[in-house]
Amino acid sequence: MKKKYYILTLFAATTLSFSSCSEDFFDANPGDRVTEGQLEENPNPNALVNGMNAFMVQYNALGRESGEERDNDFGYMATVLSMELWGDDMVQYTSNYGWYYNDYDFSSRGYEFIDAALHWNYFYKLIRTANDVLIGIVADTDDPEMLAARGQAYAMRAFAHHTLVQMYQHTYKGHEDAPGVPVVTEDMTPEQQNNNPRKKVSEVYAQIESDLKQACELLKGWQRPSIVYIDYAVAKGFEARVHLCKEEWKEAAEAAEEAVAGFPIMDKAGLKEGFVNMDNNPSWMWGSDVTSQTEIAITGIVNFTSHISSTAYGYSSAGEMYKNISSELFNKIPDTDARKDWWCKSDSLVFVVGAGMTELPKYANLKFGYYDTEGNNFNDLCYMRAEEMQLIAAEGYAMSGNLAQAKSILEDFVQTRQPDYKCTANSAAEMQNEIWIQRRIELWGEGFAWFDLKRLKKPIIRKYDGTNHNDDALYDFPAEDPIFNLRIPRVEIQNNEGISEEDNNPIPNV
Repeated sequence: MKKKYYILTLFAATTLSFSSCSEDFFDANPGDRVTEGQLEENPNPNALVNGMNAFMVQYNALGRESGEERDNDFGYMATVLSMELWGDDMVQYTSNYGWYYNDYDFSSRGYEFIDAALHWNYFYKLIRTANDVLIGIVADTDDPEMLAARGQAYAMRAFAHHTLVQMYQHTYKGHEDAPGVPVVTEDMTPEQQNNNPRKKVSEVYAQIESDLKQACELLKGWQRPSIVYIDYAVAKGFEARVHLCKEEWKEAAEAAEEAVAGFPIMDKAGLKEGFVNMDNNPSWMWGSDVTSQTEIAITGIVNFTSHISSTAYGYSSAGEMYKNISSELFNKIPDTDARKDWWCKSDSLVFVVGAGMTELPKYANLKFGYYDTEGNNFNDLCYMRAEEMQLIAAEGYAMSGNLAQAKSILEDFVQTRQPDYKCTANSAAEMQNEIWIQRRIELWGEGFAWFDLKRLKKPIIRKYDGTNHNDDALYDFPAEDPIFNLRIPRVEIQNNEGISEEDNNPIPNV
């Protein structure tokens, strides 16, 4: 039976209407922030942490008026789906109902659009929830739960800043001095928040690494209640991701191996379940437990499952807005690989909640399934799992000169999906490319493909013989094209004295 971890309500997740990271953005409504008196009455530090974690699945983070909420505003996975559609491995089958098609065809890249504010707004509010934990729990304590709460906040702040700097600037290597994003910490005054320029990429990474160092120190040895909470392993996983972006290969491999210790690889039964229940997926390292009390589930269709699952009740199935794999990537998957069953191999009759047996088109994904036949989208959400760490370790060893170790890790991993797999790469470059293909297959739909294109300085290629990309989204872009960097939203430039129009990223040519 699925366990339920109900969210405490002491720290209410905020729903402000502001999109800026400037002073207005940090002015909370009454009841949105925990006061010292409330903390004295409710000394459980998890009350603060649960509020921070709840923001990962926050409905209407933009804080729009009732009736004006957006159906692509449901927390972290809303951005994940956008990022997947910005690359070339995911195809949105139709534009019915409109949601997410403007991500796929790049028609919402103007900085004045609300979608531009959506991502910026979300991650800076997530940073604020982390900063509130650090403000609410003093550092001068020997209470292990209090210290662990601070550690989780440092890790979450690092995660949010790292996501932002990857979205708004090219990869770290070669762009260390390029403008990144504003950094927001708990000790900043309102004046500093209101005049907060873009830091250099290297400066943003320095803050990220400082936060992760403190997180690991505070979390080591702490036992979390469930995977909803960030622990030492997850913080090391964040470190592995950061080292990978910085091309600190040996450090990436070592951090990934330390992070994944004790977590098994998802077996074939797990592959078939469809990313539904964290209790059935011991390889999941960090995620959200979506229950009947979670607002994105209460909405019915304003959630990740609605938008990505071909078989659940929601936008994807009702509007034929299927999220399909590209034919190019699908054709790279051998028939002996169990993961090929994550997608329809031809037009197929499949059970769809609310519609019975329905024909899905070739390439429609079955990776993300349905929770039940009642139309409840209670699917748990995964943000980090052991498979990602194994692939980071393999790449780290390959690029640091240990090809034998890299091959051993990669073959052991892929053979759990494809028993006849043999790695034929004979150089670091060949090995990195092979691992990239495995990342594209294994982590499809989980928010890594677009960042990998940026990190590896790859082009977006949708025009090829046999493409299944739609004609109105048939774009190719060279590596490090302006399309790879989001533009800072206009509302931020209007409200933040530290960022001018001239400080924004170039306008992409679409």
